[in-house]
Amino acid sequence: MNGAIAASNRQIICLMILTAVVYANAFSGSFQFDDFSAISENPHLGSWRTFVGHLDHMVRPVLYATFLADRTLFGGNETGYHILNWLLHLGCGILMYLVLTHGVTEQERHVPFWTAAFFLVHPLQTETVTYISGRATGLMAFFYLSAFALYLKATEPRVDGPTQRLYLIAALVLFALALGSKETAVTFPLALLLWDMTIRRLTGAALRRSFMFRHAPFWLLLLAVAAAWIFWHPRYLALARFSLEIRPLTENLLSEVHALSYSLRLLFSPWEQNFDHDLPVFHSVFQWPLPLDLVILGGLAAAALLTLRRVPLFSFGIGWFFLQLIPTSIIPRNDLLSERNLYLASIGLLLAIVISASHLARRPVGVPPLPKIARIGTAALAWLLISTLALMTIQRNGLYRGPVLLWSDAIEKSPRKARPHNNLGHAYALRGDWDNAIEEFRTAARLDPDYALAQENLRAAYLHHIGRR
Repeated sequence: MNGAIAASNRQIICLMILTAVVYANAFSGSFQFDDFSAISENPHLGSWRTFVGHLDHMVRPVLYATFLADRTLFGGNETGYHILNWLLHLGCGILMYLVLTHGVTEQERHVPFWTAAFFLVHPLQTETVTYISGRATGLMAFFYLSAFALYLKATEPRVDGPTQRLYLIAALVLFALALGSKETAVTFPLALLLWDMTIRRLTGAALRRSFMFRHAPFWLLLLAVAAAWIFWHPRYLALARFSLEIRPLTENLLSEVHALSYSLRLLFSPWEQNFDHDLPVFHSVFQWPLPLDLVILGGLAAAALLTLRRVPLFSFGIGWFFLQLIPTSIIPRNDLLSERNLYLASIGLLLAIVISASHLARRPVGVPPLPKIARIGTAALAWLLISTLALMTIQRNGLYRGPVLLWSDAIEKSPRKARPHNNLGHAYALRGDWDNAIEEFRTAARLDPDYALAQENLRAAYLHHIGRR
């Protein structure tokens, strides 16, 4: 037992060092995009008195409480804001490691470490960690995984009744904090059900008993919070109406199917990451490549069902991936894909990949069983991949040093989308580079003639430039 605890502590220390090295250059990142309106220029964050006075009109109050704390402590110094983002990311990785230790066999004991390591260093997480406003996702994920870990502690056989109730109450509080950080935490009760069905293999009466005595409080809390949002918070109904007007639900669902398939590609080709993806809106199931997307996603779901009995962790990982993307797939949004919405979902895919590699390493194909050599080779390949991903993350972090870098990268990958050009123009205008600013505003207005902000910015930049001459 002591040896296992020591090994676990060493792995956690290794995860901490990895995260510190990979995100060391993230602390020099500047405010970007929504950071100005949400944090530095937000009048509701002027003081704690003002913040409390606007709680009844505030979306995500837990998130904005952390921003207010940052403004109180650090003012306009962006480095201070990055500290909490980094700590939340590290916390999510460690919590995921602890959660997975509850679901592995002796042969799979290395899976939690490798899954957490890949999660912590993968560049797909940078929009959550390095982009300060991405904290909404990181904060929600931290409370979400904390609540999940406490739920698992409560279900351990050796835990007595009073301690179990204490764990469940704490998990409920953390779930409420997750909901107050970002609404996508609504999937939490379903995640508990997924775990109990795939990992604990509960069925029939045992599953119903677990649902009634352990899951039901989380559903009741979710319903209570939803009712409070609807009846007491005017902005939620307004936001719901706005979402439904963005695009028809059928078109949105078809488009999100493609976005979901595209997100799989980003996991394996992170050099395609983009702060402002330009994805098409689909109107028919027969539009290419939607049929291929459906085959890929259907194949992934089928693989999860076929391996449910033999490799439950693989099935859980795939189920977790799909589950975490349900809220952002069903409700229409302006952006079909934001990389920060893949933060929690990526845990499932990474788990599925690691568990698959683990099983392949134990069964070399075409050679006599050489478990030790296979393990060494697999570990060497894993460290090579982690090193490569770490370098990509460091490079991606560097783009957040200034808006010109970030939006220039976005334009390179989304050249026909108006918003990146407009935002790059704004970044040039802030630097006083009016020639380049006018050119970018003009490009944005040409790409989208209905883009009123680009038209306004072009006019203002031109007048200002003339005045300076």
